[in-house]
Amino acid sequence: MYVRNQFNKCIKVIRTGNGKEFCWKDFYDLNGILHQTSCNETPQQNSIVERKHQHILNITRCLMFQSNLPEVFWSYVVLHFVHLINCLPSPIIRNKCPYELIYECMPDISDMRIFGCLCFASTLEQNRHKLDPRARKCIFLGFKQGTKGYVVLDVNSREIFVSRNIVFYETFFYNISDRDEQEIVQENSDFTRQICNDLPVQNEAETCTPHEELRRLIKIRKTPAFLEDYHHQIMMSPCSKKLEKNRKVRYPLSSILSYKNLSEKQLNYSLSISSQTEPQSYEEAKQFPEWIEAMNVEIEALQANKTWEIMDLPSNKVPIGYKWVYKIKRRADGEIERYNARLVAKGYTQREGIYYMETYSHVVRLTTVRTIIVVPAGILNNWM
Repeated sequence: MYVRNQFNKCIKVIRTGNGKEFCWKDFYDLNGILHQTSCNETPQQNSIVERKHQHILNITRCLMFQSNLPEVFWSYVVLHFVHLINCLPSPIIRNKCPYELIYECMPDISDMRIFGCLCFASTLEQNRHKLDPRARKCIFLGFKQGTKGYVVLDVNSREIFVSRNIVFYETFFYNISDRDEQEIVQENSDFTRQICNDLPVQNEAETCTPHEELRRLIKIRKTPAFLEDYHHQIMMSPCSKKLEKNRKVRYPLSSILSYKNLSEKQLNYSLSISSQTEPQSYEEAKQFPEWIEAMNVEIEALQANKTWEIMDLPSNKVPIGYKWVYKIKRRADGEIERYNARLVAKGYTQREGIYYMETYSHVVRLTTVRTIIVVPAGILNNWM
């Protein structure tokens, strides 16, 4: 219908694979379209489409590597590259571009920019005070059909929006490759669906803001700056040294501090707690056999207690993520008792009434209960 209304043309033949997504027999019969399919495991019968699909994927990977964007932005990359294809001449069509053949005029490429580059979008004058910023630091994600503006990602407010007044720095790229990809997909699915399906955005102002719940796009994970002023790890085990080396502390305080005035017993006792470092991720923990053993024990315990049941994921649902939490359990004298690894779900992504119906109270450790009982008992004995 779009081709018929916009270009006064009729589609006569469609050639596809045998995927169920192309099985629209009633639609084809209603519009008099001949549907041709290739044989199973014979992609060469649909060679033009297969080669173009490979071409799009190859360039998509190149653009993603150059822009340092995670895979969740693949739809924006594909749309941007298809836009480039439509504006580039091809020898197959007599050195003309697809846009020229369809619209019978040359495309306007004055607004073309490098995908994923750093840019600054002007803020709206409405509700803007004298000392407020005049621009927002963003990443260029392409164009939106039907709107004379650029789709950009605000790296600070975690918002994807459309704006026209933008200054580009096409030789600089902002690295967000270590972000939580699942969370990005879940929290920006509505806006991404609008871009991919060319649906109208609800807000027709200069910036098109998604729902307020989509504001948590990027979580910047880094070591707190205030910890760099403290010497919180002195005695280095092989595990600790390897982790500390990977974190690349520029000026370690261990090179200028001295503990020679402490007795050997006092030094060993004081530094026993800092002699081992707890991993912050699975990538760190899997390098050491003690943590691998702790994770295996946790998995065996979960399976023995029948903690979960394997089920099919309902349609239009995103699975809840999980992570490993590592803790070193110590005795009263500071010696290591065991390495503890716990597999926990990211419950903060759940919504009451959708993912769960009941609430639970906090769990109190037995050691805490004993401490609360012993302290008043000791005070009472002193009074008597």
